[in-house]
Amino acid sequence: MALIENSKGRIEGGGYERLFGNQKLGHLLSRVQATVISSGTELEKLIVSHCKTIQDVDAFLSTEFESGTYVISKAVIKKSSLRSNLEPDILIFKIEGSKHHCFIIELKDGDTFDTKKAEGEKSLLLKFQNHISSKIRFTTSVHVCCFNQLEKNEIVRGFKNKITKEMAMTGLELCIILDLDYANIVTSRIHQQIQNTNYFINQLLEIPIVKDIILRKT
Repeated sequence: MALIENSKGRIEGGGYERLFGNQKLGHLLSRVQATVISSGTELEKLIVSHCKTIQDVDAFLSTEFESGTYVISKAVIKKSSLRSNLEPDILIFKIEGSKHHCFIIELKDGDTFDTKKAEGEKSLLLKFQNHISSKIRFTTSVHVCCFNQLEKNEIVRGFKNKITKEMAMTGLELCIILDLDYANIVTSRIHQQIQNTNYFINQLLEIPIVKDIILRKT
C-alpha cells in the first residue's frame, strides 16, 4: 500500500483547494489522491518482489526451460523483443513439464471501472496476446486481476461485463499461481492502512481551522 506521507500532491491551487477554500487542506487531499493513484504500482512492486523474476526475457526464451513459475514486470517487457505499446502489468510464465503457459495479467487495486476504460483495457490485453503469440513457445491467456476482490462475478460486473469469467482473476488466484501467501500480503497492507489513517488525522489536526471544527464537534 502506498503511503500518504511519501506523496507530494499539488501544493497550491487545484480542485481540492477550490472546493474547501483552504490551501493546506487542499494540499493534503491532493496527496491522498496521488497516493490512491500510486497504490496499484505499489501493489505490483510488492508482488514482484516476492517472486522469481526474469530480467532478460530474450535470453530466457532462447534457452531450455526449467520447471517453475517466472514473473516479468512491465519495465522488463519493454526492454525485450516482446515490447510494444500495449504491455500488460505482468507476465507469468508457468512451466510444468511439457506444459508451458503464459498468463498475461493486468493487475488492479480496485474493482470498478467505467465502460470506456474497461473496453479499452480488454482490447489492449487481447492485442498484446496476439502480438506475442508467434514469439513464444507458450499457450497464453489474458486476465484482469482485481487483487482485493474475492468474487470473480464481481470482477466481471466491475469491468462492465466486458470480460468473461475466465478472464477475471482474484488476488487469491494470482497468489496460488505464484505460490505466495495471500493473507500475508493483505495483512502487510492493513498495517500501512493504519499508518495512513494516523498520518491523515495528524495532518488534519495541524490545520488550525480544521482542528477548531473538530474540537467544537467533540
